[in-house]
Amino acid sequence: MRTGITAGRVGPFDSVVLESDALRAVVLPALGGRVWELMDKVRGRQWIWNRGVDQLREQPVGANYDEVWAGGWEELFPNDAPGPFEGRELPDHGEWWARRWDVSGLAGDAGPMLRLTASMTVVKASCTKEFRLLDDGATLDVRYAVRSEEPQPFHFLFKQHLPIQLASDCLLQLPGGRARCVDPSFGTNVTDPAEFAWPHAPANGRLIDLRRIPAGSSRQQEFLYLRDLPQPWCGVDDPGCGASLRMRFDASHLPYLWLFLSYGGWRGHYTAVLEPCSNCPKDLAEAARLGQSARLAPGEEFATRVAVRLSPLLPNPLDAPHNEKLPSVASGEAR
Repeated sequence: MRTGITAGRVGPFDSVVLESDALRAVVLPALGGRVWELMDKVRGRQWIWNRGVDQLREQPVGANYDEVWAGGWEELFPNDAPGPFEGRELPDHGEWWARRWDVSGLAGDAGPMLRLTASMTVVKASCTKEFRLLDDGATLDVRYAVRSEEPQPFHFLFKQHLPIQLASDCLLQLPGGRARCVDPSFGTNVTDPAEFAWPHAPANGRLIDLRRIPAGSSRQQEFLYLRDLPQPWCGVDDPGCGASLRMRFDASHLPYLWLFLSYGGWRGHYTAVLEPCSNCPKDLAEAARLGQSARLAPGEEFATRVAVRLSPLLPNPLDAPHNEKLPSVASGEAR
């Protein structure tokens, strides 16, 4: 399969494009190294939700994330919820997403590869993000490393933030797991704080199937934590396009999955945000108290990996779990 890597532009910002016959990924180094587009070229399906080029801006660390969110696949570090913690004032959704990243490596002979680097200052850390197209040409592999430059240990959160562009016949797919709402006052249907088995949630005296995505006109919204997934992946199916997306993640470093689901309800946005995460809950102090937070000692490195594969429509995993053929992502492979 032919592959390549080229320079481009998205509005006023430089981009790097990794491309094969099956997939096209557009990365914006100046804007947190986010992936702005992820195109399934075979089925003509662009998977990443964004608000359009006219919404793209460089933002300062500490900006109100919800007010300026333009979309694209981002990551969060060292926190989600802002506030004081371990002697620091943590900015809204951390600083990773707002940093300008440097292109420190490009390669094409052995397949497209893009390496980005940045230095964090809220907690002192050197960070690397490396994109590759795997041999099948339909999988974007992303490897991360965070090395502490702090003199003392610190707790932190590392989280994926992949918003999916939806159609009303899309299905939200997971292999199972235990779910609960993040905030009973936020959800439209899932307001009981008790855990339940994915995908059937108790709602107003009945069970609803959370795989089924309602139309944007429904103005619904949900925010969920999940744990104990039988396999470490999540994804969305689009039967109308005959297409599936699957994100495989490293369960040893990202043991939790958060789902932020706005079906027209939150600020009118229509997207499902897939968020494999190191921590639960989002409050760092509470996660650390529960022993459910990532932590780095001086000089120590946190390394993890995710792989997103685009494919023809896959079988329902709860009906045919052994048909989910996904790339292996093990923590030992993260570097």
